[in-house]
Amino acid sequence: MLTGRTHAAAGAFFGALAGHAVGSPEAGLAVGALAALLPDIDAPGSIVGRRVRLVSVLLEALAGHRTVCHTVWFCLLVAAGFAALGSWATGLLKGASALWGLPAFAGALSHLLLDAATKSGVEPFAPLPLPGKLAYLAHPRGPLVTGTWWQEMPVMVGFAALALTVVKL
Repeated sequence: MLTGRTHAAAGAFFGALAGHAVGSPEAGLAVGALAALLPDIDAPGSIVGRRVRLVSVLLEALAGHRTVCHTVWFCLLVAAGFAALGSWATGLLKGASALWGLPAFAGALSHLLLDAATKSGVEPFAPLPLPGKLAYLAHPRGPLVTGTWWQEMPVMVGFAALALTVVKL
């Protein structure tokens, strides 16, 4: 299983890219990193799950891990939440904007992409069936087996370095 640090680093990179597109790569980095952790709210042992234990335990009991929170629909919900938060915080925080939704979506989606690269995969469009030639996207799975520091450290460091590079552009 990918660790929260790896997800946060990838989310920081994709969030910084999206933030760069809307004028604030620094805010995008932070928003993307946080949003990338949110799909694991359904895992009580995750970074987010340990902080909202009751919500996490309930989600895991009702739906299981890598189900409802590992969908594009959840990523859109995260994006809407960050857009609302950014809109509310405009004037209170430097770089706050409703445009926070874009880096949040990028960060949350990066979580799904990384999990899709593992043998367990994800079902990003559940519960919708995908027609014909798109059916292969219903449950993408990759070859990766994760869980050791030596497997994840290069990925985490690589994404973190890329994120910092984007911020410096």
